[in-house]
Amino acid sequence: MKTMLIAAAALAAASPAMAGSYRIVLDRPANGRLLTGHAGVQAADERTPATLVRVVAPGNDVDQRGTVRVLVMNFSDKPFTFGPDDVTVKLGDGTVFRPTSVDAMENGRLLVERESRRAAAVDIINRNNFASSSSDGPDAGAAENGGNAASPAGAQSARGAGQDLRSDSDLLPGAETMNAIYQILIPLEVAPQKAWGGYYVFDVPKDVQKRKLDQPLSITVRTGPEVHRFSGSLHWK
Repeated sequence: MKTMLIAAAALAAASPAMAGSYRIVLDRPANGRLLTGHAGVQAADERTPATLVRVVAPGNDVDQRGTVRVLVMNFSDKPFTFGPDDVTVKLGDGTVFRPTSVDAMENGRLLVERESRRAAAVDIINRNNFASSSSDGPDAGAAENGGNAASPAGAQSARGAGQDLRSDSDLLPGAETMNAIYQILIPLEVAPQKAWGGYYVFDVPKDVQKRKLDQPLSITVRTGPEVHRFSGSLHWK
């Protein structure tokens, strides 16, 4: 659960906060349980002898796009394939939230990767320059005159060590977004006693965006021969 909450928070951080927007709110399943985390994160579980299904509402804003995370575990003795085609997110009036095209997400991934590489390069340059400046300053040789600054040998060592000065990659701009993108739900065979899942990213039609009111919502998850239904609402806040 902790890992899912971190991943949900990462995707939420990648979405701009809106003055007025929707978010998905889940109901407690009739034959399951509802877990609630920080910042509106919810996880609804339903378990049968063959499958465990968990639907996670990340708590982030739903504007032009939205997300739910769906995880499944196969307790049966037969594999089944699970992917975005096995998830349906639908409003009470019949409007189906279609999955965002892979091309759109791929373009976003490439953009973030490019900017992350640039940020990493700038980060290394800045940190190396800082190390060099601190060791080459006017007091760099003060140790020879009884001062407290580093000796020339120490300054040379600092310059050499500066080549390895860099930030943790997860602290660089775009890292949280990339972590979320890499968890997008794609089709995969789920073997017995194995689990699979990811973010189902969907587009929100413009007419739905303009309504600005609470609307009933259902999420259907198909796992092989089984069908699991979760209810909730697209809540206007």
